[in-house]
Amino acid sequence: MIEPIIHNLTNIGWAMLIFLSAYLANVAFSLWYNIKIQGDAFDKDKLVQSALKVLTFVVGLTLLCVAITTLPLFADQVGWSIPEEYSDIFADLVIIGAVLVVTCKYIKEAFSKFTAILNAAAFQVQTEEKQPAQIGFVTGKEVTK
Repeated sequence: MIEPIIHNLTNIGWAMLIFLSAYLANVAFSLWYNIKIQGDAFDKDKLVQSALKVLTFVVGLTLLCVAITTLPLFADQVGWSIPEEYSDIFADLVIIGAVLVVTCKYIKEAFSKFTAILNAAAFQVQTEEKQPAQIGFVTGKEVTK
């Protein structure tokens, strides 16, 4: 009975690593974009709320996976037969379905922020290149043309 639970917890562990990679990439790009490009102030409370959001997601999805994994095992013990294929499909749907949806969302957001950072850097380089060269002599603090 414990083997299927351990197997699904291993799968959820891998899924959580993939999710955390996408989420932390989005956070890193967001920090750079918001602070360096947009000029926003660093908000420690926003970072704490983000960490709590991730913790809630990880704990909630792990508990959901355990519930879905143990439900067919319990049903078999009390005499309700659930085919093993259905048990596997339910567990896979939770692990892959829930994590895949939210991970893809954060990958998309991270990629959008990354693109915005690159576009802002390219705009800055273009702007610097278009500055007119000063022609004339410098005397004191004034420029004569």
